[in-house]
Amino acid sequence: MKKFMSIVALPLIVLAMTIGSVMSASADATVYVVHGIPDVPVDIAVDGGCALENFMFGDQAGPLMLPAGDHQITISIADEMDPCGGDVVLDVSVPFSDDENVTVIAYLDEMGAPTAGKFDNDFSRTDPGTARIILHHTAAAPEVDVAVDRDMGAMFSPAIAGFANGDQVVTSLRPGEWYVWLAPAGSTDPVFGPELVKFKPFTAYRVFAVGDIGAGTFQLLAFANPAK
Repeated sequence: MKKFMSIVALPLIVLAMTIGSVMSASADATVYVVHGIPDVPVDIAVDGGCALENFMFGDQAGPLMLPAGDHQITISIADEMDPCGGDVVLDVSVPFSDDENVTVIAYLDEMGAPTAGKFDNDFSRTDPGTARIILHHTAAAPEVDVAVDRDMGAMFSPAIAGFANGDQVVTSLRPGEWYVWLAPAGSTDPVFGPELVKFKPFTAYRVFAVGDIGAGTFQLLAFANPAK
C-alpha cells in the first residue's frame, strides 16, 4: 500500500520549443510537473535548458515528452531578469524509462525541507463505474491516517493507515461526493477535514497533499485524467 486547482497557463508549444534542445529523436517518457512548495515561485531547468519560468505553488505543466535516460532537474527561485539563474533550491538527477508515465513534484519533506519525487501515473481503464485515486503524501508532516466517507458526520475510521511523507497509494472509489480527513498516525483526532471531494467514473485522479498545516499552507491538489 505504500508509496499513497489551478493549472499553469503556459503555452505548451513554447514549452516544447524550450526543451527541444535536450530531446532526442525519440521522446518516450511522458512527464507531468507539479509545484508543491508553498510561497516560492520557481524556474525549472532541464539539462541546463530553462523549461518553466515563474512556476507557482499548485501549478501543473505537461505532459512533456523526454527521452529515456537521466535528466538533470534544477529548481531555482524565479527571477524575471535572469530566468533559471536565481538561487538554486534543488538540483537533482532524475531517471526516466521508455514509455513510462510519471509526475515529478517539488515538495516539502517531513521536516519542511525542499525535495523532489517521481511518481508513476496509472491512466489505464478503471473498473466499471469507479474512479482511480492516486494519493501522494507530499506535505511537511509525519505519518498520517486517512479516512474517507460519504457522511460528513461519520466517526474517523482510517481507510489508509501509516501514510508517510514520500509515499503513494492507489485505490478505487465509486463516483460522487466523498469527505476526507487526515489525523496523525494512530490518532482519531483529525487535523484536516472534512474536505469535500468529487470524483467521476472512468477517471484517474492524482491527489497530492502539499504544504504545511502549521504554516497554514496545507491543501490537496487534484488533477484529473481520462482513464481508458
